Amino acid sequence: MTQKSEPANDEPGETIVEHLIRSIRDAIREGQFVQGQRLVVMDVCKEFGVSAGPVREAIRRLAGEGMLEFVPHRGAVVKVITERDVRETFQVREAVEGYAARLAAENIHRGDYAKRLRACRDQLHATIDNLPEQTRIRQLFHDLLYEFAGNDVLRETATRLTSALYRNQFNKAVGAERFHQSLREHDEIIEAVLSGSAALAERCMRQHLRNGAEAVCEVVQTASAVPDKKKKRG
Repeated sequence: MTQKSEPANDEPGETIVEHLIRSIRDAIREGQFVQGQRLVVMDVCKEFGVSAGPVREAIRRLAGEGMLEFVPHRGAVVKVITERDVRETFQVREAVEGYAARLAAENIHRGDYAKRLRACRDQLHATIDNLPEQTRIRQLFHDLLYEFAGNDVLRETATRLTSALYRNQFNKAVGAERFHQSLREHDEIIEAVLSGSAALAERCMRQHLRNGAEAVCEVVQTASAVPDKKKKRG
């Protein structure tokens, strides 16, 4: 198995299976487990010092999320993301996260929502040259919008959709120009939410995800073209 960092400390009340799911999910997102890599149950058991039962359950649930898939004669492997996967996922994310941004704008006056969103914006700008931290803060940004939307079903759906895409790997590959453009798009969404402009917040989020889909598709197309060239040479 690929060498990976130690898993984060357990969340309060987290079960062994939940801890495994979170740790494996993070490892996939960060590229420590790569697309197409096989996850051997006994290797994962040794890695985390747990029995096979929780590992099998964690793998089963991650397959349900779309992060893993079962391949005949190989078992569970990290799902290889295709261009179709990207386009279909982002199309649904547009609807779900666009609505989340709309609801967040409608609810921004509640409690400390505005203060926390401004703090998140500051963190986005402070970490622009630190890819792992920037990726983490961008996820925090989306998580805040899900929370502010106040809809648990929406939050669960959005989280499931984003889990299947390996954000850190794609962020590394899209290039600095798109990365900085994306930051400007985050600023536009945040400004719309803070001003309570629900329709504008939804529109900005949808455009942001549309642009993101095109950038990720370019990465996938480039990656898939490399093996094709090698086959032709062979």
